[in-house]
Amino acid sequence: MLPAALLAGACTSVLDRSALPSGDPRTGGSAVVTASAPITPVTPDGLIAGPGVSDSEIALGILADPGTDRGFTAGVHLWQRSVNTSGGVCGRTVTTAGQGSDDISADAATAYRQIGPSTLGLLAPTPPAGGTLTASIAADQIPLVTATATSTQLNPSGPLVAGATADILIINGLDHLRAAGVIDRGATVGVLDDGSGLAANALAGARWWAAQNEVTLDVRPAGGAAVDGGAPDGGPGDDGEGDGGEGDGGAAPDEAGWTGVAAVLVPADPAAVSALLAGSTLPVLTLLDGFEPGDWTAATVDAADGRLFVATPAPAYGSDYPAAVTVASVAAAAGTDEAGPRTLDGYAAGSTWGRLITQACADRTLTRAGIRQAASTVGAAPAGSLFGPGELSLVVGSGLPATRVSSISVAQRTAPTGLRSLTWLESAPGIEDYLP
Repeated sequence: MLPAALLAGACTSVLDRSALPSGDPRTGGSAVVTASAPITPVTPDGLIAGPGVSDSEIALGILADPGTDRGFTAGVHLWQRSVNTSGGVCGRTVTTAGQGSDDISADAATAYRQIGPSTLGLLAPTPPAGGTLTASIAADQIPLVTATATSTQLNPSGPLVAGATADILIINGLDHLRAAGVIDRGATVGVLDDGSGLAANALAGARWWAAQNEVTLDVRPAGGAAVDGGAPDGGPGDDGEGDGGEGDGGAAPDEAGWTGVAAVLVPADPAAVSALLAGSTLPVLTLLDGFEPGDWTAATVDAADGRLFVATPAPAYGSDYPAAVTVASVAAAAGTDEAGPRTLDGYAAGSTWGRLITQACADRTLTRAGIRQAASTVGAAPAGSLFGPGELSLVVGSGLPATRVSSISVAQRTAPTGLRSLTWLESAPGIEDYLP
């Protein structure tokens, strides 16, 4: 059972219910239309409803690439089952239509055109890649709730990022390695930079943390990417040096090139992580985007076991964190075995939507604009939530992360999703002083 505060903030989602419907969640695929419905009152008591809202249902869309979904959609469906079993939210049941399901295209842009107009809003593990689709969603004023993003993607009209951003994840991940004795004060930490926006944001967090802990960053290119310059003061935080060595297609220098390095941060794709694991015995820290054991050789999976650390917005599936235990119980009751590394992210994103809908319902304006307004007024999530006590008002009002807590796990091939949680939700000392 969860603490009373968590259940009170769960927005009609009864997380400790012993049984759930055996049928699959209603996807709402047949409700796809090509134009937005007009905003009209649909209840006698004056509730104003927008697209995706009828007198009995609320339609949400899921934008998650089927190839990299990693259990996110399954997590959303678990939340959906829980909400609908407990009577729905705002007197309505929740339906979902997802990218790559039923008659919906697996291409993100096409799927958005199919499901976007007929939904109240969207859920995604991260903002769509490339930026163009994210900009279109913002221009169309459709609320998009994501589990994580980069801090540079936070703005008043952008995605509603409920979990920790990449820089926060890396700060907390590095600090866990410090507390565990992997990285000592005055040590050197290697960084593989692939030149992406994700890597840049992760590196920004790493530089801040390194400066606080007298750690030097040895930044090198992954896959031949150019490396950004060192810290402005030339001191601890980044020496700006390092020669990109050989590896898997040039993805990672071999261990001989990392002499004196305590650990290596790899905010890059699974190929770069795999190359470093295969070419060294050093501890490695990455994000979920870099963890894909299904694409790795058995030797690489073995090499990752116990020394690949993954920073995540929520604890790993199978964690003893109370909210995670409850979600696992919901999944067991539903008879589903679709859990992946992003399942708790999907559930937490759904729970965020539940809180927003409940607030908009109380405000009598269940529209897209009403949802965005609710993000400013709904307040902090319960402390026991999967993403911690996040406040979306920080995202929409100040462009700051909603939360500064996160979890870290270690690769373990016998764990339910290949990851074993090492922590619940925690934050590095002084992280409140960090400004993205």
